[in-house]
Amino acid sequence: MKLTKGFIATALALGLGAVNVAPVWASIDPLFNDKSFTATGLIVKYRAGISAEVQGHEPTAENAAGVNLTVGHDLGEGWHSVQFDQDLPAGDATQVALKLAADPRVESVELDRKLQSASVKVSAAALATLKPATAVRSVKVTDAWSKAAPTVAAVKLTWSPPSALYGASIVGYRVEANDGAGWQLKATSLKPTALIADGLKAGIPYSFRVASITKLSAAKKIGSYSAVTKITPTTAPQAPVFNGSNTAFGSTSPSWSVQNRAQSGGLPLLGYIATATASGQPSVTCNAPPTATTCVFEGLVPNVTYTVSVSAKNARGATASVPGVTPLDALFKDQWYLTSQYGINATNAWSKTMGSKSVVVAVLDSGITSHPDLDNRVIPGYDFVSDPTSSNDGDGWDPNNADPGDFFGSEPSSWHGTHVAGIIAAQSNSIGVAGVAPNVKIQPVRALGSDGGNSSDLIAALRWAAGIHVAGVPDNKTPAQVVNLSMGTDSYTPCRLRGQTTGATEVALAELKAAGITVISAAGNFNVPANESYPGNCYPTINVGATAFSGDRASYSNYSVLDTGLNQMVGVDISAPGGDSKFPGDSPAGTNGKIVSTLNDGKTAPGSPIYRGEEGTSMAAPVVAGVVALIYSVKPGITFDQVWEVIKSTVTKFPAGSTCEVKGICGAGIVNAGAAVAAAAALP
Repeated sequence: MKLTKGFIATALALGLGAVNVAPVWASIDPLFNDKSFTATGLIVKYRAGISAEVQGHEPTAENAAGVNLTVGHDLGEGWHSVQFDQDLPAGDATQVALKLAADPRVESVELDRKLQSASVKVSAAALATLKPATAVRSVKVTDAWSKAAPTVAAVKLTWSPPSALYGASIVGYRVEANDGAGWQLKATSLKPTALIADGLKAGIPYSFRVASITKLSAAKKIGSYSAVTKITPTTAPQAPVFNGSNTAFGSTSPSWSVQNRAQSGGLPLLGYIATATASGQPSVTCNAPPTATTCVFEGLVPNVTYTVSVSAKNARGATASVPGVTPLDALFKDQWYLTSQYGINATNAWSKTMGSKSVVVAVLDSGITSHPDLDNRVIPGYDFVSDPTSSNDGDGWDPNNADPGDFFGSEPSSWHGTHVAGIIAAQSNSIGVAGVAPNVKIQPVRALGSDGGNSSDLIAALRWAAGIHVAGVPDNKTPAQVVNLSMGTDSYTPCRLRGQTTGATEVALAELKAAGITVISAAGNFNVPANESYPGNCYPTINVGATAFSGDRASYSNYSVLDTGLNQMVGVDISAPGGDSKFPGDSPAGTNGKIVSTLNDGKTAPGSPIYRGEEGTSMAAPVVAGVVALIYSVKPGITFDQVWEVIKSTVTKFPAGSTCEVKGICGAGIVNAGAAVAAAAALP
């Protein structure tokens, strides 16, 4: 498929999933009726021992296809891009694919599409033939507090399988919790046990129930629920939060907020210990009772300003306040998404790390322009835009990752990759803005030109960014740990079911996961179900929706929908600030509720570096990518699955009564950098 510009307000386009034989194509084809998209070519996997070209550079099986084809690039794992002379409508492209797939030399074919997604539904008739299993038995729940993560509430559940399956097989279990506001899915598990640390709060009584998920042929059904079991998890106290400055001067002492039951770890507080320190002076301590919100220090040296930390203690342990780090960048005041109530709590994360120089984030986008906030953070990348016209640099794949401009007709260049890169890693140098992870490296990998890019190019770019060999291209000597995809499709585009890796994109993503790399994707800007937008609907990625200053869903952001087969919401995994000029709220004056980052003032060719606000899931995704880069900085070697568990278990909850909170369409919550970094650092 053809990729289009990233999710500021534009996206990629559409395509079919991989197929092996004609009957499979026939069964999928109705999903594409009345869909207006085009395909630039095909992605073909030839059988073992079969070359993509025959004598005279003619594509293998071209005669069977019935149209003129041109062999493009070797994408690895046996996949090749094969291009049409001109873009074809979806129906015509499908017929070509069907003919090519019928050739015995071809193993699998899919459309080279303009990125989009697909959802797979189980028919009501099929479901009617599957009887729900009996209830799960012997459910037990225990407090799973851990010294390794003392402020993270967790519980462990165990159970026995149901006594009757009625001819079906168990494919998993569904664990739900109720805190008094209704039952919510907390986990799915393949085994009869689950460790839950997703949004639980200490001191809050929870009810839990479990049901099996059974399968018969293609149908899936949730079995009867178990008996309800209850528990109130406990933790060490949360870090006290100061009301204003954490300094002491003379007789002036700081104060902190009263902790509620959850903040106190669900246990009675035993008291506070406050410590005042100043350069060249002995520290002064003060003990305060559990009901206190301030402490009077005795013996402070006159005319000396002391920095104060305070620890709260209960029977589980003590937790000290975090000082936080505030950068001196001139526009930091405008970066509301870093520090506001529904921002990402960046300053607390920075108290542990501002990113490691050994961590590389690959930005698969339009390339990058020179900018004083980025120049010292950029390492060599590559250009994978194969269409010389769309590339605007006169050639195809090449080592030049600079953005020559993606202007098209009267539409000026977006400099999209430069804006995305700044959100992740703009250097904290007092000049302009600070990135979420200001010390990590950015690797620009071009996959989008003036008319977007091809999904085949994206596949090659993903593999190269990971350090995997791509034919005809020098190997990447500085592979990424994190990959950001601020791109997608603006119409229905299928992808494989999560957990399946049969298509070319899924194979590439699986390779990245196996290499310990986390891929972040933008959910899309069309106010439609996010599972319709490729590549974010592929697995494994962390798909990101956008929130406004208010913490609610941005008006344009794609959203999760109910998967009737799994009986859970799918599409958006997590949300992050992406801005919303339609509802800017009380965001800083001049920002209009947008995400301020690095940019360029050129209309066609690169001009001068500037700073400007933009909005979109294109902005939300790199916020999460930056947080993930911080996680890799404190926990090198962390896996994709571990990253996801850390992120989803430390989120900031959506505002009470918001669309996101009531409808559950925005994923697990808003990414919280401070909490996520602390949780990652505590991992064994």
